[in-house]
Amino acid sequence: MKIFETIILGAGASGSICAIQAKRRNIDIAVIDKNSKIAKKILVTGNGRCNLTNTFYENKNVYNTDITNFLSIFSYENTLKFFNSIGLEVINQNGWIYPISNSAKSVVEVIENEFCRLEIPCYLENEITEIKYENDFFCITTNKDYFKCKKLIFALGGNNINLLNNFNVQYDTFSPSLCALKTKENLKNLQNIRIDNVKVYAKDSNGNTDYEVGEVLFKEHGLSGMCIFNLSTLFARNNKFEGEISIDLMPNLNKNELYEYLKNRASKLNIDINHFFDGLFNRQIGYYILNKLSLDETKSCKTLNDSTLKNIAFLIKNLTFHVIDNYDNNQVFSGGICLKNLSSNLEYKAIKNLYFCGEICNVDGKCGGYNLQWAWTSGYIVGSNL
Repeated sequence: MKIFETIILGAGASGSICAIQAKRRNIDIAVIDKNSKIAKKILVTGNGRCNLTNTFYENKNVYNTDITNFLSIFSYENTLKFFNSIGLEVINQNGWIYPISNSAKSVVEVIENEFCRLEIPCYLENEITEIKYENDFFCITTNKDYFKCKKLIFALGGNNINLLNNFNVQYDTFSPSLCALKTKENLKNLQNIRIDNVKVYAKDSNGNTDYEVGEVLFKEHGLSGMCIFNLSTLFARNNKFEGEISIDLMPNLNKNELYEYLKNRASKLNIDINHFFDGLFNRQIGYYILNKLSLDETKSCKTLNDSTLKNIAFLIKNLTFHVIDNYDNNQVFSGGICLKNLSSNLEYKAIKNLYFCGEICNVDGKCGGYNLQWAWTSGYIVGSNL
């Protein structure tokens, strides 16, 4: 048995900064994690580059709850100062902050170095099997050991909430977010095609809407890419992955301008219809549009009449797919412990000495470093108030 004043469950982003901040204050603390490495999940953030934070964090609309008060305590500026203090150099790319090495490994390495410098006890490859509260102690059983502590910080992801079954903790249902979306349409012929500078609209089954501008990646049975990941939050918060995704392939032109453009293009190109989009879109996307209209592709472009050109223009502006599910590659979870149930120090109001930070809280944002900023912010606040 190992006894500490405070134990952090989870050595991810929020758990790591929480441990460092607490240890700097000479708190008797230990960390338990099932992985073989501290901050392992950070390695896959930002496509392996780790988007640490974003200078536009103040736009609270990227979150599903108001965290302004928390960010006033530990903002993106504080995040930059913290990582500078442990040796990380960063670069600002239009407000998106990355390590200057362009590698998430650098972030993990400086965190590991600080753990070593502070001599933080870290019990890795310990998978938690049960948590109980007995005689004023939180009792944690893992596959390897048994731990006790007076204060417990839960810094595990949303898929571990079942570990708190003995505590009757209230939380909103978890739903995968920042993920690819499965569609009713089979997109095998478009698989691995990437399009950029498009405007993408989403509508969930309740009629809620949102949109993004950027890139989309086609998968065999669905859609991915930055726009889709960000729009998946709309479905996640509805906790139902049903609705529509509509892509405007040429958002720089309105429907009338596009019609005139296509009319002019058809009149000057002396080629068959099946090559009408060559030089404009990826050929497979052109074929997909033409097949939707069931056109005779062997005829000349000059045979395209006004009605057909208007239908083509409509599809270019409204290439619609029906969402039926999500892929299991979500980066975060929507849902979790509501902030209204936590104090300003992120202590659970109904259970003394039980704290929450990171993804387990019902705070999630879009891509761009917002979710990691919440991890740094919440972890720091808990580590500063034990």
